[in-house]
Amino acid sequence: MSQEAAATTTNVSLATPSSNSDDKCRKRALSRSEPKSIIEIHISNEIHSSDNSCKRANLEPDPQADMEQQQEQLQHQQQEHQQPINVIELSIEEQQRDSDNRASCQIFLQHLPCFKLQQLITLTPIPKCRECRRRNILPAATTASVGGIGSSTSNNSNNNDIYCRFYEFRRLQYNAAGELTVAGFPNPYQEPKSADYAIWQPDSNTAPTAGFMDIQVCRYILLHAGDQFCYLWRQEAEALKLHENPDGTIAWKKAVQGIREICDVCDTTLFNYHWTCSKCGFGVCIDCYKDRKEGLQKKRRVEAQRGHDAYHWLLCTDNDKQEQHTLPELMLTQIIAGDALNVLGRLLHEVRTLWQVPQVCGCLLSKQQIKDEQLTELIQDMIKESQLKQQTSASSLATAQKVQQQQRLEQLHAKKLEFARQNGIDYVPGRVWTKETLGKDPITTAFDNFKHINFLRKGLAGLRRFLPPRAMTLAHSTQLAPGVPHEWLCDGKLLRLTDPMHPDNRVLFQEVWKCGQPVMISEVARSLNLDLWHPQAFCRDFGDKPNDLINCLNGNLVPNQPMRHFWEGFQCMHKRLLDVNGKPMLLKLKDWPPGDDFAEILPTRFADLMRGLPMPEYTLRTGNLNIASCLPKMFVPPDLGPKMYNAYGSALHPDKGTTNLHLDISDAVNIMVYVGIPSDEDSKPQLAATQRAIALGGCEYITRARCQSPDVLPGALWHIFPARDADKIRDLLNRVTLEKGFRLEPDHDPIHDQNWYLDDKLRARLFKEYGVEGYPIVQCLGDAVFIPAGAPHQVQNLHNCIKVAEDFVSPENITHCYHLTHEFRRLSHSHTNHEDKLQIKNIIYHAIKDCCTILTRALEERIDLELAKAQAEQ
Repeated sequence: MSQEAAATTTNVSLATPSSNSDDKCRKRALSRSEPKSIIEIHISNEIHSSDNSCKRANLEPDPQADMEQQQEQLQHQQQEHQQPINVIELSIEEQQRDSDNRASCQIFLQHLPCFKLQQLITLTPIPKCRECRRRNILPAATTASVGGIGSSTSNNSNNNDIYCRFYEFRRLQYNAAGELTVAGFPNPYQEPKSADYAIWQPDSNTAPTAGFMDIQVCRYILLHAGDQFCYLWRQEAEALKLHENPDGTIAWKKAVQGIREICDVCDTTLFNYHWTCSKCGFGVCIDCYKDRKEGLQKKRRVEAQRGHDAYHWLLCTDNDKQEQHTLPELMLTQIIAGDALNVLGRLLHEVRTLWQVPQVCGCLLSKQQIKDEQLTELIQDMIKESQLKQQTSASSLATAQKVQQQQRLEQLHAKKLEFARQNGIDYVPGRVWTKETLGKDPITTAFDNFKHINFLRKGLAGLRRFLPPRAMTLAHSTQLAPGVPHEWLCDGKLLRLTDPMHPDNRVLFQEVWKCGQPVMISEVARSLNLDLWHPQAFCRDFGDKPNDLINCLNGNLVPNQPMRHFWEGFQCMHKRLLDVNGKPMLLKLKDWPPGDDFAEILPTRFADLMRGLPMPEYTLRTGNLNIASCLPKMFVPPDLGPKMYNAYGSALHPDKGTTNLHLDISDAVNIMVYVGIPSDEDSKPQLAATQRAIALGGCEYITRARCQSPDVLPGALWHIFPARDADKIRDLLNRVTLEKGFRLEPDHDPIHDQNWYLDDKLRARLFKEYGVEGYPIVQCLGDAVFIPAGAPHQVQNLHNCIKVAEDFVSPENITHCYHLTHEFRRLSHSHTNHEDKLQIKNIIYHAIKDCCTILTRALEERIDLELAKAQAEQ
């Protein structure tokens, strides 16, 4: 996710279910001490509170710790045979449901957490999951504070239930003697109901999750995300070959509202196939299972931790010995209902073939052809008609005048299209008619000029798409989108749009965005109420609230300070906090607002931001090209922001970055909403240092000329590097680390650790030795910078800045999101980027499902309409 955090001490505390929806899933409470430089690289061995309650230990044996562990196991054995410490009364509905199950002796899904079931069992106990087993050995006060499990109110029972690993998963049955027994697990083909299938399978009666998506938008998404889904589908099929349990049955774990199931080894979201322990509920994903089976995990150093084996797998809690989980004993489990994954996989290839969407996945289904000429002609007509409708009339940015103009254009195009049909002319309607565009569909020809270019790179997560960078001239781009105010920076590779509300911006935006290049849109401030984003406004509204601050000069944490100390220092140097040497600190506000939803803490500013976001079809939460909007409401939504990044200017320190080099797993747009200079000191040295930093940063003439204008105040200097060059940057930083005599820490990464700011010397060496050149961007007031997923970038505030960022998931960069999810899971378990919070597999699946549903319905409706016309003519 989008971050602006320097390498500083960070404490990430994942909240209880009583906060926002993302906290309702099973999560771990991580505490990480990030290194302040490449010298201080540490791996925390502190005790962490996690969902499995395992305590982290040092790598070397500790006799005292072993003794404590033995005492803990002894206490555990004694209390296992006692009544639970905290007895939670069952609600009337729960008691009635249990009475019905006891009387009928029929098999039922476990509807209570294991610790509640124990109160109903008078004979042989059934195995408890690792969460509920742990609850019985915790003191009452402690239990009450862990995930809300100890709450005695019946109103919170639903929140308590979601922490049980066997909730809505294990099948139980009472026998004639009243003894409760385990009756296996649900069958994925027999147990699901129509409502369960509706979540996963295209259904003519179920509305898509996403908002307005026309034919062209669906084809565009399938073009960029379809191949990645095909790889995902094939990876799921490989799970059946990996399975070692002699029992060939597959269990079905129903998707439960508000729960994000994660792998207990790598913290990656469990999409479909995974392996589960039937005794304690331990779950492991396909990748971790495969790594262990093939011996790849032995090559990775993991932190030793109590309750884990050498592979960092949790030990089974079914018995007091806590034995290791072995591959043949684990049960293959799937989450998707029935055969919905295979149904959607076949439908995807059929739909892409019908709707003329290029396929480069290489599978056999992608080579099928449609021999029905009438059907092909019908679909071609629908595609051309959809191009008419995909104009400003369907855009939220269109003015009344634009809508009227577009209606006249559509009438004109309709007549031309009818004439073309009658005379067999290849005509494609659009705003621009040139030799390059006439008679061509921009989606079907998207890959024409890449046929002889190796733009698909084999990686950890299949084929990763790297299109070559696009350099354009103003003459060429004006032909593509006449009337769109724009200019080209960085030798024609950086697009700067100067009218954020122009309805045709998307034409140029997509030309460069699909190649992984950043984009800048200026004058966004015209759509915002800047009074809401002034430091005085924040000081007035939140001055007394405490928050952590970071000194960017040394990376030290200044904890729990009233935010008034920070906001007042924006405009007055003498009000800034001083360090031990009596010098003003260069501060930034750490992670504010915190994990809570921006919309809840700052509702007025959130509404103002949503009204002013550029490229709303991508950046809004409901945008039709933000495919995160396709995730059904029952899933835990990913935290895509907004987030604020507030810091003082550091132009006088050219080697100190406000945000060190890092990359994000999703796309992001960062908007500058305030730029200021302290009024109580001479501004000339600061302004001179700003110009030097811009020149030293490698900015070209047009940018430097803009920044010297008296009406423009530069805010921040960005350096954004192409995603394709991340490995080269990583290699250089590792080489520099070794050259300085330091060792490389395993399971860490120089980019993800955010320890580096590439100054002019490192950037020059990167270009000389690797040929890697970034995009130097100066962000001024009202500028919005779009950063592609996976693109390494760093920021230096030239003046005091307030920025706000919103993340999104675009179809063009979906392969980068998928690849980075695999990359993050290989980081250290104490790394802040280790856990998968984007759930990109679920997003891809449901985006493909919605697009296939919409296109299939559109074709069926058109066929019905044509049949009705034919019958009427007869």
